[in-house]
Amino acid sequence: MAHAKVHSYMQLRAWLQYAACGVVLLLCGCGGKSVPATPDASALAGNWLIAGPMPTNGLATSTGFRLALTFDVNGSNVSAAGFGNDSCSNVESSFGFGSLASGTVAADGSFTLQTPSGFPEGTMSIQGTIPKANGNSWPGSYTASFSSPLTPLTCDTNLAGTFTATSFPLVSGVYVGTGSSEAIVNGALVTIPITFQVTLQQGGTVTNPVNGAPAPYSSNAVLVGSIRVQGSPCFTSGATSATTPQSAVEGNMVSANFTMDDGSTLTILGSLTDPSETRIATTVAVLHSGQCGGAFPTIYQLPELDRQS
Repeated sequence: MAHAKVHSYMQLRAWLQYAACGVVLLLCGCGGKSVPATPDASALAGNWLIAGPMPTNGLATSTGFRLALTFDVNGSNVSAAGFGNDSCSNVESSFGFGSLASGTVAADGSFTLQTPSGFPEGTMSIQGTIPKANGNSWPGSYTASFSSPLTPLTCDTNLAGTFTATSFPLVSGVYVGTGSSEAIVNGALVTIPITFQVTLQQGGTVTNPVNGAPAPYSSNAVLVGSIRVQGSPCFTSGATSATTPQSAVEGNMVSANFTMDDGSTLTILGSLTDPSETRIATTVAVLHSGQCGGAFPTIYQLPELDRQS
């Protein structure tokens, strides 16, 4: 019995020594080599201005490469939707992609994003290092190759450069703007003012584009919201829906599709003009079907939406 107690004591002492070494290992290494954990990539989730000033979906006079990205993070896997401008010979064109660029964060915090090889507008690669905390800037470089002309026409181009990415907030707020529509009244063409109040929230549930079934996760690239309209003879309100083309944010590009109360679909396209998100610069609101849509889309001129809250 005494021998058994000694053996048990020796086992307990050995276990305590092992456990103590484990604690010291966490604190100072205990003579061994610790394996660094992969940095937390969640600080990368959100909107980032990558290169140049904010891209625009309207005419611009400046030259150079512009790019903004919206990141999603799942563990060490990252994906990004983006919108940008390319210019050549004083002609500017735009390009965009929805959550197509993807990559993985390495143990040292570096990552590479790559668009699919079959992307019709060309290929783009982003190399970067995840930020140390939410909102912190991070360094990186890009390469882009456009193998076919964009719209409007621009020359084929290969681009490369470095950047320091800066964060801008997720879209969340109420935006108001006044547009106009033309109609025939008493035989004369008149301009009718129409006021739009749009409530938007970035970060909705991903849905199946075929049947609208929700996926078990959300995405910063998904936009949800509602709209109220004054001045239209056909509709007064609407909301984003999984059964219509899903609304999205790609970098700083906002694409909101609303199912209106007359059964029509109203699409508002615009771009955030600066990191404060005080304004969405828009060119048009496009109406499909419904009482006012008819066989062809109806175009409303909508210069901008200004943030109210």
